[in-house]
This record gives sequence, C-alpha cells and structure tokens, in this order.
Amino acid sequence: MSLKKILIFFLSIILISSCGNSKRKNKKALAIFSTNKLVTEYNDLSLKIDNWFKNLYSTSRFSGNILVAINDTIIYENTSGYSNYETKDTLTTLNSFQLASVSKQFTSMAIMILKERNKISYNDDIQKFIPDFPYKGITIKQLLTHRSGLPNYNYFSDQYTDKETTIYNKDVIKLMIDSIPAAYYPPNTRFDYCNTNYVILASIVEKASKMPFEKFLKYEIFKKAEMNNTSIFIKNKNDRIYNATKGYHYKWLEAEPSYQDGVIGDKGIYSTVEDLLKWNIALNNNKLVRENTLNEAFNPAQPEKKGNKNYGFGWRILKCIDNSSLIYHGGWWRGYNSLYIRDKKNNATIIILSNIRTRSFYNSFRELLGIIDTSRLQQLLDFEEKLASLKEEKPDSLETGL
Repeated sequence: MSLKKILIFFLSIILISSCGNSKRKNKKALAIFSTNKLVTEYNDLSLKIDNWFKNLYSTSRFSGNILVAINDTIIYENTSGYSNYETKDTLTTLNSFQLASVSKQFTSMAIMILKERNKISYNDDIQKFIPDFPYKGITIKQLLTHRSGLPNYNYFSDQYTDKETTIYNKDVIKLMIDSIPAAYYPPNTRFDYCNTNYVILASIVEKASKMPFEKFLKYEIFKKAEMNNTSIFIKNKNDRIYNATKGYHYKWLEAEPSYQDGVIGDKGIYSTVEDLLKWNIALNNNKLVRENTLNEAFNPAQPEKKGNKNYGFGWRILKCIDNSSLIYHGGWWRGYNSLYIRDKKNNATIIILSNIRTRSFYNSFRELLGIIDTSRLQQLLDFEEKLASLKEEKPDSLETGL
C-alpha cells in the first residue's frame, strides 16, 4: 500500500471516529431530525433552556437532573449537583431519585390495567377487597380522585405508632380498622388530597391481581415501558436501588429516614429522567392501556372546583386560557423534589428531579414553560403561583408529599 493510500486510510478512520463521537454527544437532540430547519429550530430552543438552567444552578442551591423533550425526543438534558454530597459524587443522568407523589400516576395506571382486564370496576366499594374496612360507601374512583374524605395516614399514624418501627401498607389499613380515626368528610362531597387514598389503591391492586404491588408494577408497567432503571423502595425489604441519590434538606443536611418509608402507592418509586421519558412514550403509544382508558385519567373529576385547576386519576390538570391543558404532578419526600409536566399543545415533556429540597425548585418554572410556548407566558403565572404555594402546604417536619 502506498504512503498516500495509508494516509487516506488513517484520515478516514479519524473522521469516522470524530463523526461517531459527535453523533453520540448530540444523538439525543438530533437523532430523528432530517432537515436543517428543524435542527436549527430545536437547537435554538435548547440553547434558551440551557441559559435558563445555568442561571438556575448559578443563583440557587439546585441539585438535580432535568430533561425536556418535544415529540418524545430529548432536546435538552442536563445535571447539576451531587448524588452524594459527603463523597462529592456528581450527578449523572443515570442517577435515580425518589419520585414522591409522582409515583401516584403509576398506581393509577395499575388500577386502569386491572379495570381493562375486568378484575375491578371503578365503582367497586373498598369493602369488596377489604371486608373489615370501617369506612363505608367509598369507591375506587373516589380514591383515585381524592374524593374519599378519608383521614391522612401521615398524620393519624403518629398517634398510634412509636415512630421507631417501620410501617407498611398493611399496618396503615390495620390502624384504620382497629382505631377508626375520624374521616375528614363524607365520601364524594369534595376534593381533599390525601395520601391514604393511594395506599389503599396499592392494596387493592394486590388483592385483585394476587401479586405484590411492587411486582405488579415491575412486570406490568416498568418492564413493558422498558423502564430498566426504575424500582420501588420499601424500607427493610427493597433498600438497594441502583444508582440512587441521597436526599438532602437546605445546606446539604441529609434527610433522616422515616418510619413511613415502608408505605408505598402514594410514593416510593425511584426513577431517572430518561426512564420517565420512556414512561411518557409508553403513554403516548398506548403500550399499557387503550387510549380511551388512559384519557379518563386526564378528565377533571372535581365538578365543584372553580378556576382552572383540577385533578384526574393521579394527575393534576391545569386548564389554560387558550383551552389547552397542562397535565402534571409534583412531589416531595425526605429531601426529594420531583416535577413531571405533559404539555399536550406543544407535545412537550418536562421532567425535573432534585435531591435537595430548596425554595428554588419552584421559583423559575414559569420561565421554562414560557420558553417552550411564549404565547402562554402570562397564562402560566397562575401555574407558578400554585407550585410556589405547594411548599407552604405542609410543614417541613412531616413532608407528606404533593
């Protein structure tokens, strides 16, 4: 082989390698786009989001991961902070976070799957599955939509336990049967967000499927949605979570374990930003339930609620002035914050997971939503106010989640 051919050969290898590396770096944003116009459009949007994110972590104590997708394709993904502050391990996109109340949408999906299989009906009474349950006239649908009027286990369990022994779903139900803490309201009279509802729903999933709740989610949701880095944390049962972060409070104070860490359905799922995008793709492609079944989850179920905020099956619903909707949920538990937004008008998905609970988590997201849709910037003021108010709803010492 001549010297010229050898040089050409090696130059080709270098160019191929460089292109491969470039594609790997940018495959999230550019993989499916075929025209320069589209590439430029989303690169501009990505740059604006990047400027917003840099400002967020440079002016606050934010620690976490963010992913923004359009049409289920990542246009922006980034991390800031530590997965473990003591060892100074920096975050990566593979790190998993406690989703807190974002977990509720997976519990509602389990119920919808069982409903499609004729294992349950939304009108079924709780006593069909838990015969000794002392509160009468409460249906599965009322649990899904927080219209049961049941007391919140995060509060009443403090009165009946030593706070040193981990409690589980069966313990919450036993406490309710043995002690019958007072209901807040009669069933179906008003909306009252209550974690107890989703604890009971998780137990109904077990009764109807004859399978532990965590296994049902693993095989019927996580595996089918290809969410390979998602699992349920149950204290003393499933403590080892792959690439799990540690949760912190202000000034990197590590969040203490809670005796309620054994309770699931209302919280407990650990996941990554990319796995949550896979969840979004599964929803959009009807991998888990039929479209008409899924759409029920996004229907406002609170007829007496005035204004533009409502709730479906494990999802909050914000109606904008232009009649479009933001379907979302947030959560917090033991130092973790989570926020997952589906903007159907723009086919946009925003996923933000944080492992340090700070005021900054809720302060700037109107701006991010406005970047994606500038025409709705003013309409989203109310959404920002709602997010900001959520941190005032419960005291830090209890953290009952969103």
